[in-house]
Amino acid sequence: MSYAEAPEKTVLRFSESWNEQAASHRLIANFISLNKETNREPDTYCFSVENGILIDPETGRQILDSIVPGIEKDVAMQLQSWAAENDEGLAFWISPPSPNIYPCAKTILHRIAYTLEGKRVILNSAILFDAELENPEILRQTLFTQPDTEENIAKILSWIAEKSDKSTTIIKNEAEVRQRASYFAEMVQRGISREIVIEEMKRSGFLGQNPISCPGVSATFSDLTVSRSSITVFGEGEWHQGTCRICGSSTWVGPCSICKPCESKL
Repeated sequence: MSYAEAPEKTVLRFSESWNEQAASHRLIANFISLNKETNREPDTYCFSVENGILIDPETGRQILDSIVPGIEKDVAMQLQSWAAENDEGLAFWISPPSPNIYPCAKTILHRIAYTLEGKRVILNSAILFDAELENPEILRQTLFTQPDTEENIAKILSWIAEKSDKSTTIIKNEAEVRQRASYFAEMVQRGISREIVIEEMKRSGFLGQNPISCPGVSATFSDLTVSRSSITVFGEGEWHQGTCRICGSSTWVGPCSICKPCESKL
């Protein structure tokens, strides 16, 4: 009979690095990930950063080895350099629609975060939307980088909403989760014990009831990131919020009630 450890016990085992000297951005990124996983909310798929190299944690292969040469591999190389050289930050890449290849535009967000063990990862989230974009090829070959703030994320989402003529409602929840994560980071930096911080996370519902899992080959960088990341869809009526009939996740599903990650494995 398998045993699933209570999430608060798992967190306590890996929380030795929580102290007054801990960097705020590392604590916040860690807490946001804990919130999503223990509440079974769709989280972004991550690339590991090992010795400055992006690694696919599912296969153990280098990300660059999975991408054919071309503009998208150049962008992936830019992402790898950015991930190796920065302790925190937000990057995004815009891929225009392409006849017979990509039916809609997409923006892929990349955020630097950290696992419970303190290992650096890159969280990826794809946003699909219908829009006509100016200077599409210039956009496709550029990796944009900026500080990881809710204000900057809101600006990106607002730009997408404007281009696709669709409103978005996902800014508020992200901001609320980050605000609560910041509160717990402040508790840690004030010297409040890890046990009390974890108990407050549990009492408030920030830390859910679900156990924590272990941190867990495409032709193009776009295919890889979209097939492996969490996805928000603007302007595509066939996609909707629901429960995937394959993995049971509450996320975006297609007309067959299958989420994008499961669809890519069929």
